Amino acid sequence: MRKQCVFGPILSRRLGSSLGVNLVPYKTCNLDCVYCECGATLNLSIERREYLPTMAVIDALQEAALRLRGYPPFCVTFAGWGEPTLHAQFGRIAEAARRIFPKEHLVLITNGTLFARFRELLEEIQVFDLIIPSLDAGTEAVFQRINRPHPSLSFAEHLESLALLRQRFAKDIWLEVFIVEGLNDAPEELLALRTHLAHLRPNRIHLNTLDRRPTCTWVQAPSRERLEAIAHFLGGEVIPSFHVARISPQATGHELSGEQQCAPRECHSTPR
Repeated sequence: MRKQCVFGPILSRRLGSSLGVNLVPYKTCNLDCVYCECGATLNLSIERREYLPTMAVIDALQEAALRLRGYPPFCVTFAGWGEPTLHAQFGRIAEAARRIFPKEHLVLITNGTLFARFRELLEEIQVFDLIIPSLDAGTEAVFQRINRPHPSLSFAEHLESLALLRQRFAKDIWLEVFIVEGLNDAPEELLALRTHLAHLRPNRIHLNTLDRRPTCTWVQAPSRERLEAIAHFLGGEVIPSFHVARISPQATGHELSGEQQCAPRECHSTPR
């Protein structure tokens, strides 16, 4: 059980040395994204409950702190095998992580869809130093095709959640956009997406695309040149593929900055 809760540290292209925290069973999420590199969602849920025992996660964090004494990770990242904010004790676990790792950066990677429905999350996230949410669409139609959400979740609610996140979270937000060729890269879709991004005002915009086998085999990545052009249009930057990133295993003591390398899409993917 504890191996399911805490993993790593791993080397992240964005975050350097990162200790991962997983709060849900394999592929438990409120989205079933076509590009997910971990496979199809097995439990498409929008219910907040204690998916993994809270004390098992906290105990695993304490064990990791002892194991890594003298060689701490640069950050502790809530990500893993699904959507971490679905866990009913997410806030309690985050506060425990802050106590156990008082000097490390606390990072949340989330699809960003639940803040409007579960307003308590807006208080629970305040212990984090950085939040990395996602927005892959400019319209409801493309949201349904690319993210395949729980039936009760609309694109309007996703946008409301991201807007509330920006209003209530004063620290850094790095918003990630995953580009699928022929799905969300049409000019009209990108224009709608750019309008939403201007309203949401993230600190940084990260463009990502396929790096490993996706859930749906028809998913294709745009060319690097096309991705760079889209990034320029949206006012963002392209996340380098994993083999391009340059990370030192000792990257544990620097500050979060725009110069850091980038990580794979941990939000819906196998820990790496």
